[in-house]
Amino acid sequence: MNQLLIVASPLDHPATEDFWESLNKSLLTKADLSVYFLHEGAQSLSDARLADPKIRLFACPRAAERMPRAGSDRVTLGGPGLLAELIERASIVHAFSPA
Repeated sequence: MNQLLIVASPLDHPATEDFWESLNKSLLTKADLSVYFLHEGAQSLSDARLADPKIRLFACPRAAERMPRAGSDRVTLGGPGLLAELIERASIVHAFSPA
């Protein structure tokens, strides 16, 4: 199963807490897991919980460059085309946003 989590919510938003819960559950199921960060969701890129090498990390370049400490060698930067491809290949997609 290929699972994609899309995070667009800021650190202090309840949707971000929902993201962390979903991420933990997905890791337990040993799903093929990808996470795409956009907008304020890129703030979470510096979180140590993302260090698990089983998680593939992707981010919107513009969002990642605006967030402090958002750079990482493990993060693949790509815009709408990459996001569309990730969605197309995923069996399950969950989005976490403030709206």
